Amino acid sequence: MTPTLPLIASVDSVPNDQHKEWWERHRNVAIVHIAADGKLTVGTSATPTFWARVLGKAGTRLAVDVGDHRRQAAVRSTPLPCSDQAHRFEATVDIGFRVHDPEQVVRRSIPDALPIVYGHVIHLIRTTARRFAIDEADRAEEEVNKALQQPVRLPEGLTIYLCRVHIEPDEDARQYIKALARARRDRALGQREHDKRVAEVSSDEAIEDLRLAGELERDKRRGAALAGMRWDIEGLIQQHLVKHPEDTERALQLRLEWESTQAAHWELGTQRSDQMFKFMVEKDLLRAPDLMSALGGQAVGALPSYGPQIGLPPAAAVRPAPTAPVMWGGATVPAGPAQGSSAGAASGAAGATMPVYVVLDASQSAAPFTAGFNDALRSLHTALTQSPDVAAGLRLSVIGFAERPDMRLPLTQVDWGTDVPHLSAGGDLHLSAAFDGLLDLLPGDVDRLKHDGGRVHRPVVFLVTTAPPQDNARWPEARQSLAENRYAPTVVVCGLGTAEARGVLRVASSPELAFVTAPAVPAADQAALFSALLQNTVLHLGRGVLAGRPDLIAECPKGLLPAATAD
Repeated sequence: MTPTLPLIASVDSVPNDQHKEWWERHRNVAIVHIAADGKLTVGTSATPTFWARVLGKAGTRLAVDVGDHRRQAAVRSTPLPCSDQAHRFEATVDIGFRVHDPEQVVRRSIPDALPIVYGHVIHLIRTTARRFAIDEADRAEEEVNKALQQPVRLPEGLTIYLCRVHIEPDEDARQYIKALARARRDRALGQREHDKRVAEVSSDEAIEDLRLAGELERDKRRGAALAGMRWDIEGLIQQHLVKHPEDTERALQLRLEWESTQAAHWELGTQRSDQMFKFMVEKDLLRAPDLMSALGGQAVGALPSYGPQIGLPPAAAVRPAPTAPVMWGGATVPAGPAQGSSAGAASGAAGATMPVYVVLDASQSAAPFTAGFNDALRSLHTALTQSPDVAAGLRLSVIGFAERPDMRLPLTQVDWGTDVPHLSAGGDLHLSAAFDGLLDLLPGDVDRLKHDGGRVHRPVVFLVTTAPPQDNARWPEARQSLAENRYAPTVVVCGLGTAEARGVLRVASSPELAFVTAPAVPAADQAALFSALLQNTVLHLGRGVLAGRPDLIAECPKGLLPAATAD
């Protein structure tokens, strides 16, 4: 590219012998005559006369190039900033221009056309580029070319009839744009991967929710189906035969084995009763009048029957005399008699009964204590069977609870034929399950005892918990409903393990009936302490029912503390 483009040349300085050749090279010129008085005239090409030159009136003739010129250039020396002023554009220009006013060119004495043309175009590019971001070079280029689409007449007498501009970021800006594009691409890929993983997790959760809902619904239907089933040995064998009819022989074998075991228990109880009877006769502790009374009018020498009297009618009805008030943890509560017949000699001297419920924690937190609980139930069974007169006035029920109540022993009079329930641990600890179970059982049990005849004392509940309950929002309401029931029991509470003293106090009927274990007592010993508390208190209640004054006195063994005094 020629660095300069002169537009003006002097015609008078051309030697006469070179005029022809000069005009051959400068066909696209316009002659501008400058008169002696400075007046400009375009188009005068005649040679001045000799006398005009001598007299100084010839003036000056200048040739102005009016041809088309085309140039291409790269804009490097002038920076083209973008809108953030931190990055730069690069531009290449393809420009065409010509002189449209030779007189102005001469008047302005323009020696070179390129600075004027380039200056105008670069100024337009620069001002336009500032409005666009570095990654909008295409828009900036479009805007500049749109502005130069029509010919531009400059005041210097030049016309830009063609201009095409190409704009792109410089090297540094291109690297910056690549980095931005890479970051956007990585972010888009990351977002898609995130969306994919979220969708997968949501799908897995939805499937798991459906599976859980199905399991809960099946458990609900299974519970509804099992609600009306019998849970004694005959009922269990029947359920097994319904599911496995081909296993009849095994079911019959199990039934025979169970009957054999029961017979062995019966025989053992009979032998112990016979031995006791013989001992009392030999030691002259039982005389003939006492023997007749104990046998209910049977002949002397006939042994009393200690087994269940299947198919025998009840004894003659005897209306009991009013009993004295019953002490419930320091409060005196009258024991109102129920209308009906007496339960007979088996119900105590006053014909009264007291329902006793042993409600044991069977949640997973009670696993370290389960063996001790089972031992406590066996010990209580043995103590009651060895004291049939005491057991006659009591009706015992055992309930396990975790997330729901589990009836382990319906309300019954304990004798040698009573099966000792067995507990196992599992599930969360919901204290409301214990109260809901009691609310379901108490009305029917008490009404049934009242219907059988005799007085029915207020029920007593021995409740054991081994940890803080996990249904704090639910159990206080259930406890209040139990307290407001017409057969509201007196509740004795024993907190083992990590059970909190304040929670035990809230559940017990009075602070005197709330106990917790002393610190550092092993789990096995804690269950043994509860066993002692349960056995002593139940036997005392049975003797009280027999005597007509069933005072509730909880004998706290060493190792248990009143919850009100615990830290």
